Amino acid sequence: MNTEHIVIHDKDGNTLTNSEDRLNRWREYFDEMLNVNTIVDEQILQKIPKPLLDQTELSHQDAVPTIGEVVKAMKQIKNRRAPGKDEISAELIKAGGLLLVEWLHEIICDVWEQEIMVKDWTVAVLIRLYKNKGDKRICDNYSSISLLVVAEKIFARILLNRIQSRLEKKLIEEQAGFRSGRSTLDQVFILKMVMERSREFNQPLHTCFIDPQKAYDSVNREALLRVCRAYGLSDKMIKMIKLLYEDVKAEVRIDSDFSSSIQMNTGVKQGCLLSPILFNVYIDFVMRQILEQAGTEGITMNYRLGDLWYSGRGKSDDVKLLALMYADDIAVMCQSTQE
Repeated sequence: MNTEHIVIHDKDGNTLTNSEDRLNRWREYFDEMLNVNTIVDEQILQKIPKPLLDQTELSHQDAVPTIGEVVKAMKQIKNRRAPGKDEISAELIKAGGLLLVEWLHEIICDVWEQEIMVKDWTVAVLIRLYKNKGDKRICDNYSSISLLVVAEKIFARILLNRIQSRLEKKLIEEQAGFRSGRSTLDQVFILKMVMERSREFNQPLHTCFIDPQKAYDSVNREALLRVCRAYGLSDKMIKMIKLLYEDVKAEVRIDSDFSSSIQMNTGVKQGCLLSPILFNVYIDFVMRQILEQAGTEGITMNYRLGDLWYSGRGKSDDVKLLALMYADDIAVMCQSTQE
């Protein structure tokens, strides 16, 4: 069944058939789903450090983007993706040649120097995505994907290219989500191995699986920016990221009709290329606070040449493992119920 034309229910279960009523209901649903009120104690924010950066790093982060960076970012944007509200695809921009590169570079430089975001870059288009379970007439059975303007993606990619390596080095090893060369398979393998060796050596093992509700949508943006500064981003880079999050709006699209705009006030920006690394930094900071206050080191593994709990001859060492993470999915391991 085509979900574009399907009737839906309002909150009270009443059937909505009018196009305008349906649009308004979808707008209401996504407004409530994507705006999660989060409050962070100001005292906690004040405790987030603001380290000094060396001049080399400041120069790297603060320099006005070059044409070379624009070209590189354009090449990194994937083709055959739905465009944003301006209907300009990545293929069209790439086909524009040097003239379009120079034009886009000029706009990006203006944003960088004047610190004013292009208004069209702050508007996203929300497309409903059925979860393949439940009644299609009930909005709760849908999630969304966000379509952004390609020019905004290029700008975000330039920022990502400058900061990704630095931020990656700051993340704890227990995190495998959104990281190059790592996947859920790594974490599943480690957990499976820990379980097998615990059984083999008659070691107690207690595991708690945690999946925070609406983790991406509930990120406090003020806290996020302060954490990014603590992880080594310059004030200028923080300002550029903040521009991407200021006055962000979204419009629900059904066929060719658009709802009135939704003000997006919380969470990482859906569909933005920076969002995975920004979320990792945020959850990394939170997890470090939790691990420091946990009062336990988790499980102890003895290893030699990569062999956990090695009991043979030769030099061996101990490693402590308390948690495994894949983005916001967390497995906490301890050796007793008290822990």
